Amino acid sequence: MFNKKKTSLPFSLISPDTEITGNIQCDGEIQIDGKVVGDLNVTQLIIGDSGIVEGNITARQVQVRGQVQGGIRADSVTLEPSARVTGDIEHDTLTIQAGAHIQGQLNHRVEPSNVTPLDKTSEA
Repeated sequence: MFNKKKTSLPFSLISPDTEITGNIQCDGEIQIDGKVVGDLNVTQLIIGDSGIVEGNITARQVQVRGQVQGGIRADSVTLEPSARVTGDIEHDTLTIQAGAHIQGQLNHRVEPSNVTPLDKTSEA
């Protein structure tokens, strides 16, 4: 009963009435409902409806419902309908729901080993 193994990553919440200035590094999950001015390097990031990030984000997974002013570099990025992103997004997987607003470039990361060259002779 008391020997339960923890299988989930640690979770941190930045509440709506909180503003943080400085870079954040976290091996767990963070939900930002307040404001962060600085770069984030996290495993999982959720930016809530009231959340604002002014800085660059590096993560495995990013879900945006609020605002980001800066670049996003992640394996998986999901932009919810209320998302507002001003900055470039570098991703492996990108989901953009209707209503999300993006001002910047979308760059799909591709490993050369995953790319199959087109045979130009077979197109003729």
